[in-house]
Amino acid sequence: MAFSGVPFEFVRHQMKQSCFVPSFSSNLLQNNPVEPGSEDENILKWSAGSLFFLAMALFPEVQHKAQQELDRVIGDTQLPQFSDRERLPYINALVKEVLRWHPVVPMNVAHASSQDDVCEGYLIPKGSSILANIWAFTHDPNVYHDPMVFNPERFLATSTSPLPERDPHLLVFGFGRRACPGRTLADANVFLSVAQSLAVFDIAKPVRNGQVQDIPLKFLPGVLAILLHLSCPFSREVWHTGG
Repeated sequence: MAFSGVPFEFVRHQMKQSCFVPSFSSNLLQNNPVEPGSEDENILKWSAGSLFFLAMALFPEVQHKAQQELDRVIGDTQLPQFSDRERLPYINALVKEVLRWHPVVPMNVAHASSQDDVCEGYLIPKGSSILANIWAFTHDPNVYHDPMVFNPERFLATSTSPLPERDPHLLVFGFGRRACPGRTLADANVFLSVAQSLAVFDIAKPVRNGQVQDIPLKFLPGVLAILLHLSCPFSREVWHTGG
């Protein structure tokens, strides 16, 4: 929980001291005060995107490119807003790659077949529960080049690759009549969390006794992709770059 809990508690502490830099989490806390340890607090923590923080710690070169775009387009005197989204193609590509790399819901919510069906020679009886393997879809080598590699540029058109790879938004929020009804709001929250976090933080692997620590990619079993507990000092984990 450190990748979501520790940065969140840092923002809460700074707000109590009236010396915080505006951010996604501070905006939420100002408009929606929550009790420590409550379910609402956990929802706010995780909406900031633990998988994004993990990716930035593991792939600093991607973080640097995203921050360069923010500095060039937004500058350092204000936070990026949702209205800036169209001007931030690399940030948009980064959001897509975070969603593709490790979908928050690797196995989609179960659907039920309304009638007997046959798929590739297999009978699917009426009423069968069917779970779509979202992780397999977003790591299909026939769709995504080097799918195990974290590479936001796969979603940017270039002179050598004029057609970006398939947008994972088509998959990760569900599809058909059972698509997530809050997908538009969720996507907007992810964008703001990514853009505003990168505007004010440098994110790095933890350091203990002068040694950079590796971060294992281990997840709790279950429907949601939840990282195992990561315990490390906040100042070693996320560096605040504000004045």
